[in-house]
Amino acid sequence: MQMYTTYSVKIKHYNSIFKETVAIYRHAVDYILNACLENWEEISSLEGRDRSAYVEHLIHATKNNPNPAYNFDSKFYKMPSYMRRGAINEAIGKVSSYKSNLSNWKEKPNGKRPSPPKAGYVYPSMYRSGMYNQTGDYTAQVKVYTRNTWDWINI
Repeated sequence: MQMYTTYSVKIKHYNSIFKETVAIYRHAVDYILNACLENWEEISSLEGRDRSAYVEHLIHATKNNPNPAYNFDSKFYKMPSYMRRGAINEAIGKVSSYKSNLSNWKEKPNGKRPSPPKAGYVYPSMYRSGMYNQTGDYTAQVKVYTRNTWDWINI
């Protein structure tokens, strides 16, 4: 049996290094929310990772997908793939919840109609190796948006 643990660590003396990263992440989630809302018929017919793959195909240019339907890459230049995929999953979850709540409200219109989803106070996950590298017992590197680029910062 393999055991995994998760823990959080307070980063001292670095109060503002995540501000721009969080702001860009929230803006990306809002952008992807709109794409999901516009294409929910197709997305809802898929399950699991197929949903994420479909949305990524809609917004991200690759060699096999040079012209995606949405201009995400030019608005969020060089956004790390881990963060982009986290934003995609966040947006899919919010739209799925909204559509479910809206359907329930239409059956029994009790109270206010559910409002369309917004990113709100979401935060990016700093996945190991893509966004976070432990460099010592008490030191690490995190990938954040700083000085108009995505860069590693030692903490």
